[in-house]
Amino acid sequence: MASNSKKNPQKVTSDELVFRGIKSMIRNRRSWSGTMTDLISVIRNTKLSTEENHVMPKGPAALRVVVNRVVNRLRSRGISVKFGRTTDHMRTRFVKFAR
Repeated sequence: MASNSKKNPQKVTSDELVFRGIKSMIRNRRSWSGTMTDLISVIRNTKLSTEENHVMPKGPAALRVVVNRVVNRLRSRGISVKFGRTTDHMRTRFVKFAR
């Protein structure tokens, strides 16, 4: 039986997609800060293919889980990651990436 590797190239996981998106976003900046919803928009603007768009986490909570899984890979490449909340009355959650 023939191998499926020729028909189906290796699929991109959500971890790899988010990792690459953050890495390419921070490449041209010193730092970036925003909500998980903002981060979803930024990663989607990196010209995802249709298949990659299906793998992208659908909401902010799902994205946070993926970011937690790739945080050590980001830090090993010199990208610091900080999670926090704003000090206003809404206490909005944010994430900050810096190199």
